[in-house]
Amino acid sequence: MKNLVLTLSVFAALTACNAPEPEVIAIPVTAVKDSVVANTSEKLFISGMTCVMGCKGAIEQKLNVTDGISDFYIVFEDSTATVRFDSTLITVNKIIAEVAEVAGGGFYTATRLEN
Repeated sequence: MKNLVLTLSVFAALTACNAPEPEVIAIPVTAVKDSVVANTSEKLFISGMTCVMGCKGAIEQKLNVTDGISDFYIVFEDSTATVRFDSTLITVNKIIAEVAEVAGGGFYTATRLEN
């Protein structure tokens, strides 16, 4: 019995090596924002948010793909945001303007907090 199992195992290993290579399918990659090297950070107060999923999510989603920003995160409980960015590519005033434009504008306001 052991010989039969050993023989079948060797046969299976040898025939598996002759199997054709699986087809390689290329999956298209969506555009990824160039990495930004942050050289500064700021704290902002965000007013106008009423929910975590919609408001907080919409603001973070838009700002995290904005050129010059490496990271934008909101703490919903106290309405504060921390933004890390490259100050040679974007200014704090432009970031504040970007927050004001989320969802077509008129919903959210960002105010710079003292660091």
